[in-house]
Amino acid sequence: MPPWISTLPPLLETAPAAVLVTVAATESSAPRARGARMVVSAAHSHGSVGGGRLEQRAIEIARAMLAASAAAPRLERFTLGASLGQCCGGVMVLAFERIGPARPDWVERAANLAAGGQAWGRHVRLDGPHAGEVTVFEAGSVEQACAHPALATHARRLLAAGEEDACLLPARHGSGSGGEPAILLDVSPPPALQVVMFGAGHVGRALAELFGRLPLRVRWIDERAEVFPPATAPNIEPRCTDTPTAEVREAPADAVFLVLTHSHALDLELVEAILARDDFRFCGLIGSHTKRARFAHRLLARGHDTARVARLHCPIGLPGLRGKEPEVIALAIAAEVMGMRSPARSAPAAQFEFEPTRSRYTPRARRTTQNEL
Repeated sequence: MPPWISTLPPLLETAPAAVLVTVAATESSAPRARGARMVVSAAHSHGSVGGGRLEQRAIEIARAMLAASAAAPRLERFTLGASLGQCCGGVMVLAFERIGPARPDWVERAANLAAGGQAWGRHVRLDGPHAGEVTVFEAGSVEQACAHPALATHARRLLAAGEEDACLLPARHGSGSGGEPAILLDVSPPPALQVVMFGAGHVGRALAELFGRLPLRVRWIDERAEVFPPATAPNIEPRCTDTPTAEVREAPADAVFLVLTHSHALDLELVEAILARDDFRFCGLIGSHTKRARFAHRLLARGHDTARVARLHCPIGLPGLRGKEPEVIALAIAAEVMGMRSPARSAPAAQFEFEPTRSRYTPRARRTTQNEL
């Protein structure tokens, strides 16, 4: 799925306004984690905050805000089981922000940071005289965006975690008084995996379609310009080159390499170049066990040591999916790649407490200690 921020600039070129919906807080079981987002216009929506009746209600609220030209952001609390009939049974707090009609400066800055592969975040005022004010930050500008040291600490922690996340906080930390202006911190790190895929044949094209809907950055390489589709998803970067092994050397550290070309000779050349690096996460080759045995024999004969050759994975793809259709093979490979992502967060971020007697969410700061800040 393309990053949500990449959908905003082109959307605001054609739509008068849009509403950004963010999962700001969760309690117990919830269908999406903090930081999940959805962009809603009068005619379309992009992304998801959990599906079902929750998402339907979120879209209704967003479009009501658009119809009313409501400028101020708002927080809504949803009890999934009691009020929406969803089996999760947890609680979710959604933040709604109207964006437009004039595109704010922060959208352009955030889109540029995302396009450059940088982790970035937002400091959003949700209440008070500056409600709706958004400041974008990255690692080098946290203190400028978050003047209070405790806010800056939270922002740095969210960025360092390397995951999409959000955190609701009171404007003044540690006072413990209720009804203070609320602040939303959210972060959007670059995708956890960089995939470098060689080959734009049937399987490569099927994989590109799948990868275009997933949180990955993909560099897609082939020597034949005519085999690429006319358009690709924003997270797919097609590269036509007659020196594909140079792309191996230029790839970032910790990349996932997938070798799916039409030529066994080129496959071997690429695999040899990949194994010559020590900093890749995965080297996968499409083919059979027989193909792997032949490649291993040739690589060993060329002087590669056994430990290095052992890092070649062939066949690739999650086992158990039957079928040789390109789409089935692509699905198995995509499943294996997604299994290489970093594990999900284990500790919750600091949040407001939930007001249990109201359907609207009231920012009521929980008691904090100086150590927590």
